[in-house]
Order: sequence, then C-alpha cells, then structure tokens
Amino acid sequence: MPMPAPDVFERILDDLMRTFSARGVALWKHDGEQASMRRIAARGSSAHDPFVSPAATQRLPNEFAITLAEGEPRSLRLTGLFDDRETLVLILPLFQGNFPTGLVALLVNPDPIHDDADVLERLFAESLSLSQIFSMEADNPRLETKNLERGIGLSIPSQTVARPTLIAPAPFEFVLSLQRSLDLDDVANVVANDGRLLWEVDRVSIAVRRGRRVDIMAVSGQESVHPRGNLVRLMRRLAELVVATGEVFRFDGSSGSVPPQLEEPLAEFVQEAGSRFIMIVPLIEPERLVPPEAPPGLGKVPKIERRAIGALIIEQMASSQPTNALQQSLDSTKDHIAAAIYNARAYSSIFMLPTWRAIGRFREWLRGRRLATAVAILLSIGVFAIVLVLVPWEYRIDGTGRLMPVEQREIFAPWDGEITELLVAGGDRVEVGQVLLKLRNDELSTELVTLENELREKRKLLASLAAQRDDAEKQGKQEQIVEIQGKSVEARVEIEGGTLQREILKERIEQLTAKAPIAGVVTTFQVEQLLMHRPVKRGDVLLQIMDDRGAWQLELEISENRVGRVLNAQAKPTAGETPTGSAGDSKHPVAANSVTALNRKTDARGLAIEYRLLTQPESSYSGYLTQLSTRAATTETTGTVLEARAALDEEKLPPHSIGAEVRARIGCGPSTLGDVLFGDVVEFVQRYLWW
Repeated sequence: MPMPAPDVFERILDDLMRTFSARGVALWKHDGEQASMRRIAARGSSAHDPFVSPAATQRLPNEFAITLAEGEPRSLRLTGLFDDRETLVLILPLFQGNFPTGLVALLVNPDPIHDDADVLERLFAESLSLSQIFSMEADNPRLETKNLERGIGLSIPSQTVARPTLIAPAPFEFVLSLQRSLDLDDVANVVANDGRLLWEVDRVSIAVRRGRRVDIMAVSGQESVHPRGNLVRLMRRLAELVVATGEVFRFDGSSGSVPPQLEEPLAEFVQEAGSRFIMIVPLIEPERLVPPEAPPGLGKVPKIERRAIGALIIEQMASSQPTNALQQSLDSTKDHIAAAIYNARAYSSIFMLPTWRAIGRFREWLRGRRLATAVAILLSIGVFAIVLVLVPWEYRIDGTGRLMPVEQREIFAPWDGEITELLVAGGDRVEVGQVLLKLRNDELSTELVTLENELREKRKLLASLAAQRDDAEKQGKQEQIVEIQGKSVEARVEIEGGTLQREILKERIEQLTAKAPIAGVVTTFQVEQLLMHRPVKRGDVLLQIMDDRGAWQLELEISENRVGRVLNAQAKPTAGETPTGSAGDSKHPVAANSVTALNRKTDARGLAIEYRLLTQPESSYSGYLTQLSTRAATTETTGTVLEARAALDEEKLPPHSIGAEVRARIGCGPSTLGDVLFGDVVEFVQRYLWW
C-alpha cells in the first residue's frame, strides 16, 4: 500500500525520537526555487514548540548556515528552549549527491556518560538513511511501506555509503560572510562586492540612512567612495527618494512606470552611469526577537513601525533584464543584508567605541584575577588623587553682563509737564547741545505771567512814591518824606525779589527744552510712541544717549557666592611681583614658573577676563576687571549679585553692539585641578552642612 511522503518523514522522526530519547526533533528541506530552508515535519515531547522560542530563532539560523557550509554535524548547548536547564542541540546535514537537500535538528538532554562527539557519531550513521529517503522521495513522491520496515536502519547500497563532499552554495557563503564583522564599512563592502558575484550583475552599491540623509557606503569594484563625485551624488539623490517611499523601484528602459518625482533624478543618473537595468531595494530594519509588552491598561500590543535603513542599488549595463541568479537569491538574502546593516550601524553608532572596547578588553582580562583587579582599582584611585592635588589649573569665575559704551547719559524730566515737541528718534546721532524735545508746564507759564504783572505794579507804585516824595519836599513835610522813603525802599526790595524770581522761572522754562549733553546715539527704542503728548513727572527718564564712538566696557554681574574668589585673587600679587615666601621665591623655581604661566594674563590693570558675545559665540575676546561694587544688589533671575566693570583689550575688539549679552570668565589665578573640579562641592558642604 503506498504511503504519502509526509507520513514517511513523520515515521522517520518518530524513530529518531525513540532512538535518541529526544525531547524534540524537526526536519528542514532545501527549497531550490527560493534558496531557503523550509520545515516540513517536527515532533516534540510537549505541546510547546521549542524551535520557535527566542533562544532558538536567535542562534539556530546561523548554526544551520555554518552546518551546510562545512558539511559536518554540529552540536551546541542552549538554555531557554524548555526551561532554565541546558539542552543539547544536534544538527545533521543531509545531501543528495554533492548538494544539500536538508537538515535534521534534535533536542536531547546532555548525557553525563557519553560526550557530544559520541552522540554525533551515532546520529551521522543514521544520516545516510535520511539522505536516501530524500533521494527516493525526490524521484517518487509516494514510497512503499516495505522500504520502511527497518525504519531508521533502511538498507543502502554499498556504493552510496561514501561520504559526500560538500560544495557550499553561494547564498549560504554570502550570508555567513555578512556575520563576520560588525564594522559598517566592512559589511557594506561585503554586500557590494560579494553581492555582485552572487547575483551576476555589473554593479552593486549599498546606501545607508544616517539621520535624514542617505550616504553611499560602498560601490562594487571601488576601494573608497568619493561623496562629491557626480555618479555618487546622483545615486544618493535617487536612493533618498526611493528609501523615503519604502517600495522597490525597478527600471528596465521604459519610462511608463516611473513615478513623477523620480523622473528627473533617474534621467540624470542614467545619463551619467549608462545603466540599462536599475533595481533599488529598500532595506527594512528587522523585527524584534522579543515583541514589546502592552502598556498597563491596554490589552493591545503597540505596533512598531519598521523604517527603511538603507537600500541596495543593483545595475546592469549590457542587459535590461535581471539575471536568473538575481531572481532566485535576492528575496532570500535581502533580509539577511538588512539585519547585518542594522546591527553594524547600531554597533558603529556607539559613542567613543574604541575607548569602550579597550576598557572592555581590559575588564575581560581582569576576570578571575581578584588581586590584579584590586591593585588596578587602587592605582587608579591613587593616580586620580595625585592628579587632583598636584596638577595646577587656573580657577575662573563665570559672570554675565552686557557690552556697553563707557560714556552714557540719561535725559530726565526737569519739571512736571507734557511733551509737546519731539525732535529725535531712536537710533539718531546727536551732537552736544542739540535740542532733543520740548515740554510744556502751564503752571510755570502762569506763575511767570503773574510775577511779571506784580513787577509791573510794583514799578508803578515806586514811580508814584517818587512823585509823592517830590511834593512832600516842596511842602516841607518831613514826616511824610520819611514815610514815603520807607515805602519806596520796600517797593525796591520787592521789585528786586520779583526780578530774581522771574529769572529763575525763565531758567526753569528754558530747561523744559531738553538738549543733548554729549555726542552719541539715542538708544531709547520707539521714542515717539513712548513720549509724544505724554505727561511726565519731574525725575522721569525721557531719553538715553550713549557715545558709541568712544571707549567701551563690560557691565557684569557676579554671583555673591563667587565674589570671595575674586577678592582673594585681587589681594594676591600680580605676575610681576614676588613677595617673600610666595610661589615666586627662588627656592621654588618650578612652582614659580607654574604661577607665572597661569597668571600670564593678569597684570597691574586687573584680573584677566575672557568673554564671548551671545550673538557671536564662535569668537572670544579679552579684557580686564577694573571695578567691583562694594554693595550687593538683588536681581529677579540671578539673585544676589555684585556689579562689576571691565575694560576691553584694544588689540582685538568685538563688533560694537550696544547692550549685547556677554558671558565672561574671570581668571582668579592658579589653583589645583581638584579645587577647580570639586571646589563648589566643598563650598556647598561648608555652607550648608558644616555650620
């Protein structure tokens, strides 16, 4: 009675389970059309399928490829297939002639008496029967049960007992070569050069996405890629558009199926490269071996989008049709290429990779050497402490401020009034004495008119008294003369006082016309909207004028807890002075040289300052501290600060921009590296924990 071929394989697997007391066995068959392995039968001692566990899917595909490439049975030990204990995995290649037809994998418990080699030798003895079954099944899909009466011990002609010599097929060698390096350049060169031979095409290039751009990493037949070359530039532009779509692009000379956005870059590339057939295959990042867990409260696992990480660019110059090798092996190898590129890119993106590799090798060397590990740790701590204590370093204090002209004037309102005329605008340049604006004070004008009327009346009274005195003198009335003289003196005094008051009032009214005290630029913004027809009070700031053509300075704010360092540095002698017992003593020439080198920018002018404009952070400028406030002030952003002024080095001046924000560093002289790095920590402990 004929028996279907699948039943034949299941009968064989049952015999293998009994013979080796296996916990699981599976049979893979080589699919010639797809150039891949397909599992056709499996047996297990439990409902759990160990061949789909994470440990199996991570290790077994590579071991299968190596087994088929070498043509030798292999064994390995894995944990996590059934439980936490180790499981012995036996892998046996099967052949038909000189070509692989499949493989068998057995899962058995490790034998404490026999080693793995003994079990492999027993399994190889059964491989001939399995190979014969494969050969017979290939010729006749339905086998007779009489050929299976002996099960695994199927009789085989003596001429077929000779062990076959394996010639590994190209796809498996190609996949194996992808796993030999984690360097992105090496993997890209393997894909480009070995892929060209595997697919029998004229040129293969590999493009890898880095951020938002795509770079051409390798081109077959070239040792290096010049990114500015015309061919590479056009290839990169075309690959970027295809990778963005995530779809395979194929061009065989016809323009009917070309998307509109690819027409122009494709035409330029074909004209430059001369290709008749182009295929661009996006490389999609591999799926995770362990899927993510669903967030709490959601019963659905979120779907992770798989992005394109690069592309394969395959070209043919003489033919417009793909080769048979390309059609047969591209689908089975592109996922391996994507996985290798993804792993190599992730590995190469590690920050300071050479340093971490050196540290890892040293750490691996220390494993099992407890004394060497302890000595290395103690030496590292000792060297670090010595460096912190002995290495000199300049201590610098940070401060923020603005770049301002030295000559600055503010125009205040002399009296209460209303601005009636504005003669300048923000940014205008003015000269000394130029009229800026005019105010009107009705009270002063009224008071002046009243005072002038009073003076006019007093003068009339004085003239009348003079006439009355003349009449009294003619009549000889002495008492009346004396009385009139007294009133005249009183009137003259009042006239003199009123005249003085009038001059003062006129001066006040003249002050209502504001004039520029210095030559410079009006720095007040939107003057007309701010002041025009607006009542102001005496003392209000109306305008600000700065001399931008004169000297400039830094107006800095230094945090209160940093001022002590600045004061101590100011109290120290400058680089040119050498007090007794200081670091400049001739008894300590090395220390003197260190102090001089660190204080080379500090002279009699003040502490050296290095500052940068926030509008131009790429350039640094120098200056020196000239003045430090003796009174603290409170700001909303920084807290308690002390104001400081710094002059600029005339040799190199920054672009003059009034009010430009700056960040300055004040050199406070030499200190130790430990003080520079951890001085703030010590001060914090002293400030909050010590007291």
